[in-house]
Amino acid sequence: MRNIFFSILAILFLSCDNHSFDSDRRQIMAKDEIRHQLHGARAFDISGFKEDTLSDWPDLNYKNPIRYSLNIVYKDSTGSVQQRTGVVIFTPDGQSIISSQITGPQP
Repeated sequence: MRNIFFSILAILFLSCDNHSFDSDRRQIMAKDEIRHQLHGARAFDISGFKEDTLSDWPDLNYKNPIRYSLNIVYKDSTGSVQQRTGVVIFTPDGQSIISSQITGPQP
């Protein structure tokens, strides 16, 4: 009886939704989104990363979306090393991408 109780307790504990990896999942989604925009990029790497919540987002459909800023380094189609910043905006729940863009050289 004791083993059955612990088995049921273990199943319930292990089946709970764990949100500790949501940030990692969003970071991978942001990296994939930016990499997709760089069509001829090689040697793509992230040299810096920042996550923050936007409290002054102009679109009233999304209150407090999440912004990921990625400092990226890559070789373009000519072989020149480029340093840019990729910005990806996620919905407040972090499940979907609202927008993404690559801006000029890193500050």
